Amino acid sequence: MLRNQVLPFGGTVSRLVAAASVITALLIAPACKSTSGSKSSIGKGPQQATTKGNNGTDSGSGPGIDLNCVVDHLQNPSESFHYGYKKDSSNPVHQEADVTPQSIDGFHTQFDGSQQPLHAMRSDQQSWQMALASLTGISGMASTVAMINHNSAMQRESDGGQVNGYDTIHYSIDTARFTATERQTLLSPGEFEKGDAWVTSTGCPVKLTLESELHNKDGSLIDKPHYEESMVKK
Repeated sequence: MLRNQVLPFGGTVSRLVAAASVITALLIAPACKSTSGSKSSIGKGPQQATTKGNNGTDSGSGPGIDLNCVVDHLQNPSESFHYGYKKDSSNPVHQEADVTPQSIDGFHTQFDGSQQPLHAMRSDQQSWQMALASLTGISGMASTVAMINHNSAMQRESDGGQVNGYDTIHYSIDTARFTATERQTLLSPGEFEKGDAWVTSTGCPVKLTLESELHNKDGSLIDKPHYEESMVKK
């Protein structure tokens, strides 16, 4: 098993290795803007990555989940939307904001649980960047999403449709679908991820809920994080 060393913050070596490309993409996103227009536009054509599931269907077909798209949409909003991200765990995170191309108004929670208001105008780059720094907690999901993205844990469902004002693809997520090799490589005994994601054609999650458990190699519990994320068009 590759995941055999628990890190102080509750991750594991192989999980971080598997997610390295995702994390790197999130960190360098501000440097990768296209000069031909904003990549945050939610309606471009889908990617074509596909993974066969245990039942022989294209369980991972379509764009998958692209967290980088969320970060880019916050940095360069082309429309007005309400954004929310919440992580319930031993290290909780809660961030909410009304975002427009001109302004950001919302809050993020402090370590003591108190709410820190956020207000920024696009015309003031310093305030804009400070607000963004308080809204990108979703990047902490990089390794969690990398574990299930485009593999047998994800199954494309037929009931996407309009969600939060966007045309979506619905994926159910369940690591119980993992092959024996995936389970041995990616999970410690007792670990799992289960939930649902509704994404646009470019993979932006406009509604995501995910339950998970992190365990040590011996099966002892580390944490039970619960994630919620949403983008609601105004």
